[in-house]
Amino acid sequence: MSISFWLNQKKTETKNYDFVVIGAGIAGLSTAYWLEKNQPQAKIAVIEKHSLGFGASGRNAGFVTCGSAEHFNKLNKQFGLATALKIWQFSEENRELIKSEIIQDNAAAVDFSSTGSCTVASTDADWERYQALHKTMKDAGIDVELIDEAYLADHYGVKGFSGAIQYLHDGIIHPLKLLNKIKSKLRSTTFFFGEEVFQVTPSSSSIEIQTQQNKFSAAKVFVCLNGYVAQLIPSLRTFIKPQRGQVIVTEPLPAFVKGPCYLTKHLCYFRQLPTGELLVGGFRNHDADTENTALDDVSEKIQAALTEFTQNYFQKTKNVKINYRWSGVMGFSKDEQMMVGALPENSLIHMMAGCSGHGMGLSFNVARVMVENSLGLAIPAHLDINRFFKN
Repeated sequence: MSISFWLNQKKTETKNYDFVVIGAGIAGLSTAYWLEKNQPQAKIAVIEKHSLGFGASGRNAGFVTCGSAEHFNKLNKQFGLATALKIWQFSEENRELIKSEIIQDNAAAVDFSSTGSCTVASTDADWERYQALHKTMKDAGIDVELIDEAYLADHYGVKGFSGAIQYLHDGIIHPLKLLNKIKSKLRSTTFFFGEEVFQVTPSSSSIEIQTQQNKFSAAKVFVCLNGYVAQLIPSLRTFIKPQRGQVIVTEPLPAFVKGPCYLTKHLCYFRQLPTGELLVGGFRNHDADTENTALDDVSEKIQAALTEFTQNYFQKTKNVKINYRWSGVMGFSKDEQMMVGALPENSLIHMMAGCSGHGMGLSFNVARVMVENSLGLAIPAHLDINRFFKN
């Protein structure tokens, strides 16, 4: 993010706000929402380089999930059972907050459906391991059940897999409709679209933000750029790495996929849209070096893998037409948990980044935590930015 002498057209007057939010994806919109809720009289600006949800928020699969059962297994190994359960419950809280605060009694307006989700065992060895994992999750109080090959075929349309772990409370949503719904609830927030922030300059009591067209001043700034955050704050380049994810969407098909599904062997996920299209994403581990990028292009290798999977692993998709191909850029932290809080070098700049593929499943609740932290409350240890800066 830079600007040339020739392109810099900023006006001489400064636009003053209490808070400026940089980024108009799920993180930025959620931050504005919780700022308004906590400080109704505050004057807030949201600055966005492109349009609403142009980044990862408008390019994801629309899963409102806690993640796969394999994700829980990884958390358990990484942090221990107690912390893994807290992280899982935080995602459950995220889902319930979206329902109570935003969706309320109008699920159709955002294409939300509470479907549950499943994680497919790709081999017989995985199926045996998943039966033990199911017991661990069940004993921890998570509502999961084992489903067999026949159930998978009947409710998720896939063939040739032994079984899966099904979690009962996840859901699916239209991500851009959700962003518009959040935006419609904002009353004291002004949006500046088509303005790229190229400089953030701290002073002792405020922050100056410069775009090509305008100069802003705010008491606090909230940076919500996820995989792109290091382009604005280079000191975070060590901590947040961009990674591309690719997706395809087919022509409309008869309904045959119950809800969001994970096949973690290929980092694969799929769902069916209310209008019948089958969405399939993932396979970035098939070309990991190429996918470690902030470019939102598609690549032939991964698109071919997505197409091959779509046309061969479902019962009703042989030779199905692919109507859309796209990619989005995610941000991954070192431990794949989000970084949240004030920058060590300046307490007036707050950030949330490093969603690590779980932006829709975390960001609404994480934004609440970040806003409350800016008002003096603590951040859960696994999210706290300071965990990376301790001696």
